[in-house]
Amino acid sequence: MLFIINGHEIQAVDLPTTKTASPETVFGGVGRLYEDWHAGYDFMIMSTPHTSAHRSLGITNRALWLEWWTSDQFGVKGFYSTQHFQSFGNDEFDIASRHVGGLFKGRFPINPEWQVTAGIGMAQSVTQFPEKSKSSNMLVSEFRIGVRVYEHWTTELGLMTLDGASGDGPEDSRLGSTNYLIGIGYGF
Repeated sequence: MLFIINGHEIQAVDLPTTKTASPETVFGGVGRLYEDWHAGYDFMIMSTPHTSAHRSLGITNRALWLEWWTSDQFGVKGFYSTQHFQSFGNDEFDIASRHVGGLFKGRFPINPEWQVTAGIGMAQSVTQFPEKSKSSNMLVSEFRIGVRVYEHWTTELGLMTLDGASGDGPEDSRLGSTNYLIGIGYGF
């Protein structure tokens, strides 16, 4: 293009444009960034019980889970968790708990490889003490940050809190734990 204004020549130049590459998706460039289903296994490397017991370090506490993501942003999660703690004044693992629950989750991608997820939900819990067993409904919250390490595999670091009580009477106990975890998941 060439313009002449008051005897001055003005030439418009097309600037070079860079074509931005769209993020790789499950369907080869269109649709979702992430798979619909994820299954995984968590090692709760440090667990702090909400009862009179010592922290647990190691991989004796763990969880197995399955997630279904209705979209790239929202999903639901079901999990089964087992935990073992050593009560104060004892040298053995004598407190065992099992949790079955579900969460509503949100996903916040940092980029196509990194993501943050957070969720809140409920769990049914049974805690076995040396002399009795107590059950409760627990509030569950979860926060994770993960990275895709292979095409369908992710590794995550996170925090999961299970909090509840076996009732509100004088014989009832506060139950649950706060857990720092390392997890591995597979998307399909």
